[in-house]
Amino acid sequence: MLYGDFNRAVFLEEILNFISGFGATKAELSAIRTAVQKRTRRLAKRPLRGRPRAGEDREWMQRAVAAAYRKHVLGWSWSRVTEAMGMKPTKPNIRTVQRQIEQVAEIIADAIPAEWWETVVVSGRYGRKLREGALDAQRLRLWLCNKTGLRFDTRPEECKKLVEALLRMSGGSPLL
Repeated sequence: MLYGDFNRAVFLEEILNFISGFGATKAELSAIRTAVQKRTRRLAKRPLRGRPRAGEDREWMQRAVAAAYRKHVLGWSWSRVTEAMGMKPTKPNIRTVQRQIEQVAEIIADAIPAEWWETVVVSGRYGRKLREGALDAQRLRLWLCNKTGLRFDTRPEECKKLVEALLRMSGGSPLL
C-alpha cells in the first residue's frame, strides 16, 4: 500500500513480477483480469453499450431496496409498494416490482463471498436463512454495505430484517 502511494514505479514492477515472473496461479490471474476489465470499463470515455446490469445502477438499486424494505420490513401490500414507486398498481406493474425485489435478493445472496457461505448461511429444505448472530459481525455488515448499498451504520435492525427476508426468498446456490 505504501509503495502504491509513494513509489508507483516500484509498485508497478512488483505487480508485473507477480503476474509474470513469480507464477501467479490461474485463479489469481483470473481475478486480476476481471478486476482490470471492470476498472477499464469505468475509465472508458465512451458510454457502455447494451443494457446496464441492475446491480451496477445505483438509482435502480436504491429504488428496488426501498421497495423490498417497504414490503418485507414494513409489511406493506403489493399495491401500496407499487404506488410508492410511482406506478399504478396493475398486475404487470406489481409483477415488475416483485421481479426487482427478487433481483435484489439474488444480488444480496451473491454479495456474500463463497468462502464465508458455510459460516454465514444455512441452506435448508425451505430455503436459506442466516445463522444466528451472523449479521452481528462487523465484517459481514461492511461487506454487504459495500456490495449492495445497505446502510447498516444508520439502520442496522432494518437492514438485518431486510437481508434475512431477502435471503430466504433467494434460490439456487452461491456463485463460486
